[in-house]
Amino acid sequence: MNGRKAIVGLCLLCALLLSAIAVQSASAIKGTTAVTCKKGGGDTGGATFNEAHCKPSSPSGEWGHYKIAENTTTELTGNNNGEPEKLKATIGGVAVTFTAAGAEGTGWIENKVDEDGEHYAHGRGTVVFTGITVAPFTKCFVYEDTAGGAVGTKGVIKTQELTATTKGQGDSLKLTPASGEVFKRFWILDQNKNGAGGECTIPGTYVCSGSVIGVPDGATGKTTHLGVTTQNTLKLGTGEPTIKAGIEGSVTLEGRANAGDTYKPVSVTTYET
Repeated sequence: MNGRKAIVGLCLLCALLLSAIAVQSASAIKGTTAVTCKKGGGDTGGATFNEAHCKPSSPSGEWGHYKIAENTTTELTGNNNGEPEKLKATIGGVAVTFTAAGAEGTGWIENKVDEDGEHYAHGRGTVVFTGITVAPFTKCFVYEDTAGGAVGTKGVIKTQELTATTKGQGDSLKLTPASGEVFKRFWILDQNKNGAGGECTIPGTYVCSGSVIGVPDGATGKTTHLGVTTQNTLKLGTGEPTIKAGIEGSVTLEGRANAGDTYKPVSVTTYET
């Protein structure tokens, strides 16, 4: 009798194991989802971190990942933490670097699941770059291209509305214009604002278009000049953009679910059901 019970118990255990394996196989769908980084052990079952931005390079600490519910809009803000943002390109045979002292972004993000079950983060926003200088030129000045093509604020460039997504990008984040291909438009003028003369040999109306893939490091998204130029997806130019360009810098994101809430660092993490 005891032997029979043992056999029945073993068969039941086998059945449960087979069921568990079947469920795991059916639901083992990976993706990347947005999370907030807060003090505590987190609720995703993942690692903890010893700093507030949940950077993978700083494991085992007081901060953890907390899930953002699907189809729930999280308001975003971002900045470059005082680190310069750089756009580099070779224009007219000269290696030109546009350096922005400040970068401030606003927008929103949501977690989604596609028809194949992939989890991904998707959002929109704009970035304003300020305090822009143009090296090696001392008399080239950047101006915002405002509505109607008027010359706007000196040293300021505002992007078009951008779309950010992790869909199909693994652990990376892809930025593209929400409509069309234009990232941003801006003027390069000389010291007299007349588009000619002086030490500025590259005056004109410039268009930056294409896409950029950045690598999140906790709540901070990073790009490198080499990484972006290797992608060969970002172009710069007057008229039809054809000059390969690269972006070097980082932006740290924070989010909140409701107005009045305290902003918390927003990161992305690999998700598997």
